[in-house]
Amino acid sequence: MLTLAVKSSWVERLKKGYPWVYTQALQTRRLPAAESGELVLLTDPNQEPFAKAYYNPHSKLACRILTRDLSQKIDEAFFIKQFTSSLARREKLFSIPYYRLVHAEGDNLPGLVIDRFNDILVCQTGTAGMEKLKPIWLSALQITLKPQSIIFRDNVKNRQNENLSSQITTLGTPLANDELIRVNEHDLTFFADPIHGQKTGWFYDQRANRFWLRDRTKGKSVLDLYTYSGGFGISAAKGQAKHVTFVDSSERALTLAKKALSHNGLSTPAEFIQEDVFSLLPSLIEQQKTFDVVLVDPPAFIKQAHQKAVGLKGYQKLAKLAVQVVAPSGIMMIATCSHHASTNEFRDAILQGIAKAGRPAQLIRKAGADRDHPINPFLPENHYLKSLTFKLD
Repeated sequence: MLTLAVKSSWVERLKKGYPWVYTQALQTRRLPAAESGELVLLTDPNQEPFAKAYYNPHSKLACRILTRDLSQKIDEAFFIKQFTSSLARREKLFSIPYYRLVHAEGDNLPGLVIDRFNDILVCQTGTAGMEKLKPIWLSALQITLKPQSIIFRDNVKNRQNENLSSQITTLGTPLANDELIRVNEHDLTFFADPIHGQKTGWFYDQRANRFWLRDRTKGKSVLDLYTYSGGFGISAAKGQAKHVTFVDSSERALTLAKKALSHNGLSTPAEFIQEDVFSLLPSLIEQQKTFDVVLVDPPAFIKQAHQKAVGLKGYQKLAKLAVQVVAPSGIMMIATCSHHASTNEFRDAILQGIAKAGRPAQLIRKAGADRDHPINPFLPENHYLKSLTFKLD
């Protein structure tokens, strides 16, 4: 196994739990030649080993730690142990098999995300290391869960940084091109599109936020911006909202929301608007339309670090517009899924937008991803979802 020495200034941090080793943290100036994803032994400057990782010489993030147990082999048994542990934690949290099973660094499996939809698994491999280890972890996954189908959504943006191709493939019982899978959440059923949809097809991370919202929508008018497949709006309808307006630029997304509304037998009056949110909001403001509850859950505006300043301005603009359609004493829930912006940076951008709109506001709730998205406490980047709820005077 290739050995890589780490600078002394980084060793203690890595030993404590930080899982990433950047090229500047390595002792050598010239990175050794190796296959992308090759397993390596990390040592301190005195050649004392302290962790096993996988290595990509073509990436600025050179190594991701898999274990600090030097006696542990990175083999099928290792992954069976990891998957079994992740499964046991989820089964304590949820009574039905619909959840994120593996949350990358949060479950000590960097570069791997697995969402479970009963006997269908949707996997995303974002690093060369996990791609190289795929035959091993895939065998372990099949032994542990015996799924009917596994869908590999290997089209995440980080694969480009790792010199990996983008592809979507299926193992086991194939899904038809337009086939949807059911998602059971509390007492509701939603529909996910694991082939054409965003990410894995569904956003388990917002589960708790959807449930929190539903108890606060009885008799209220609700505007669900960036609705995707209707998670928030349908939860509001279940909470006996008097009217829900679903907005998304995607016709396919709105079709999923309509299907779920009908399937759940919800009679709440609803309107579906296919339009860009930044185009729609000025029109609603001009018409002086307001809603008791406004939900704003956009895709990430900051996908890379260099986009942070522009992205924060985008959130500020969005908040300024959205808050103007919130009725007096109404609430606005707004979220970001970008790990490049801290909670404070996101909060400040939203507050600036609210202030520019001239609306007095109270921050009544801060939240993140649900419990099946554990956070590595040594890795702030793992805390990507930030949700803020404001009460507007």
